Amino acid sequence: MRNDPSMLISLISRIRDKANRFITAELSQHGIKGLAPVHGDLLVALLIHGELTMKEIADILDRKKSTVTTLVEKLITLGYAAKRQDEMDGRSWRIFLTPAGKALQGDLIDISEKLMEKIYRGVPEADRREVTRILNGINTHWEP
Repeated sequence: MRNDPSMLISLISRIRDKANRFITAELSQHGIKGLAPVHGDLLVALLIHGELTMKEIADILDRKKSTVTTLVEKLITLGYAAKRQDEMDGRSWRIFLTPAGKALQGDLIDISEKLMEKIYRGVPEADRREVTRILNGINTHWEP
């Protein structure tokens, strides 16, 4: 492959596609039906924070509120999440995992560990840190 900076987005896209296919296959092998790779970040955010408003989720995931609404509704439909009105702001909803959603934690950790092994296979630790640093820099300095 050429060492061409214009290939960066194409390369990132191909890696993302491969990662998503891997995650989809792993979800299926773990018997988890109905979820797509895009639900993973949302599930992890709820596992870490306990419960969040839609705005908080949108900020954490760096996604539009309309996209978050669709993702949350899917988790609710599948029985992995629920919502309740925020006591402090009756206009807001707080989203939280149900016991079924919390039970996914072990599977999500297993899938994540396998994905990281696959991504970093043969990549020295210093290079791992450097690529993460560079991609974080690109993401952080991206203009809205």
